[in-house]
Amino acid sequence: FTHSVVYFNPDGTVIVGTEALNAALADPLRAVFNWKRHMGTDTILMSINGRNYMAKDILAILLENAKKDLEAKTGIVVSKVVISHPANYTEIQEQETIDAAVKAGMEALLLTKEPTAAALGNDIHKMNNATVLVFDLGGGTFDVSILKVQGNLIETIMTNGDPMLGGQDFNNRMSENILEAFKAQYKFVPDPKKHPVFYQDLYQRVEQAKITMSVQQQCQIVLQCDGKLLNMTITRDQFNTWTKDLVERSVATTEKTLNDASLKWADIDVILLIGGGSAIPQVKTELEKVSGKKIGHNGEAMYAAAYGNVIAGRIECDRLGRAYSPGGHTLPPLNICMREILSHSIGVLVLNEENQEICSVILAKNTAIPSVYTSMFKLTVPNQTDVYIKVLEGNDGAKAEDCAPLGHFELRGMPPRSDLIGRIEISYHLDANGMLTATARDTVSGKTGELKIDYKNNGNTANDNAA
Repeated sequence: FTHSVVYFNPDGTVIVGTEALNAALADPLRAVFNWKRHMGTDTILMSINGRNYMAKDILAILLENAKKDLEAKTGIVVSKVVISHPANYTEIQEQETIDAAVKAGMEALLLTKEPTAAALGNDIHKMNNATVLVFDLGGGTFDVSILKVQGNLIETIMTNGDPMLGGQDFNNRMSENILEAFKAQYKFVPDPKKHPVFYQDLYQRVEQAKITMSVQQQCQIVLQCDGKLLNMTITRDQFNTWTKDLVERSVATTEKTLNDASLKWADIDVILLIGGGSAIPQVKTELEKVSGKKIGHNGEAMYAAAYGNVIAGRIECDRLGRAYSPGGHTLPPLNICMREILSHSIGVLVLNEENQEICSVILAKNTAIPSVYTSMFKLTVPNQTDVYIKVLEGNDGAKAEDCAPLGHFELRGMPPRSDLIGRIEISYHLDANGMLTATARDTVSGKTGELKIDYKNNGNTANDNAA
């Protein structure tokens, strides 16, 4: 168990995990937390010695550290990795996750969605027939997935999430109210730069208070700044009031996921609470209230995703026909089939009847992974010889500017025809990691083109071929 925190020393060297967390309490401006929320963006999370670090760089540091630690402990070279990520990651975020593994010196054998990995880590594969809801409230993100187990088939049927909701938001609410109490008593709020020790104590005590109130009805907060002493009692009821809207957000997302899957709470056999945030009593209470079900302590919350990734890795090796040999001992296959789903719809730019650029979806959200889908498109004007194909991530019918561009390629030199029949066949192929390859074919001439998503190369690698 390693905290996903990276601390940068003044000389540019880094420390990670618990040591980084402790160092960050003394100097939080040199630490990076909650980086997952910034994957797929150009947000600079740390600048030091002329170098900028984004979320994908932070992940690479954490992966490299894990690789080195494991190699030092076992003496075995680690060349492949299974990585879980928030369920609602986009294509770009998934590609950056794969790139981070490469930067750390490993091949990403498989990407899994965190709720799916956590479900595997809680032995979902040993259930014969069940519908399982996974409620995953981690430190920085929230996911909910519904999985169906039928024999040896594990199938994700719906997933949703809130990338801006996590345990840290509960901590922030408590910190805000403590600072308000300090201000009410002493007429000033400590400055983080002038009073770093105060904030070090505040962050430590808030995290401990959240844990304490998971088992007790109240806790005591004692803080000091410039000789001013705050001695404050916080009750669980107060904490629940401060964070009520956060819990309601998580429950609303959960119920939307059920509705999207055309399911009711009565259809759910097992509810798994995953992630440190799910240990907050109010979360369990609200879920029991809306579901009408008693939720037991039947889930391993903190390590489940890691355990599940081991199982997912074995399943993937089995699918690929590879032996899985930890420590030199080959393990038998699990004979389990897993089906993940796409978190966001992927389409192609087209013109509507008003000549507006919109997205026409080829792979709808919740499409099974891996899979291949093909659609036919017609040309825009008579005697058109070139076609510009732009791949978009977005909803069907959405304006192009409201979608995320994933790349583009072209078909050139097609024989002109005066009619506008559907002749451009576009196929999207999703591999086991949900990564996309797009191909296009002119059914009249046989002219083909292909796009493999490569975000390091201006968004795509495109090839046009005359067949």
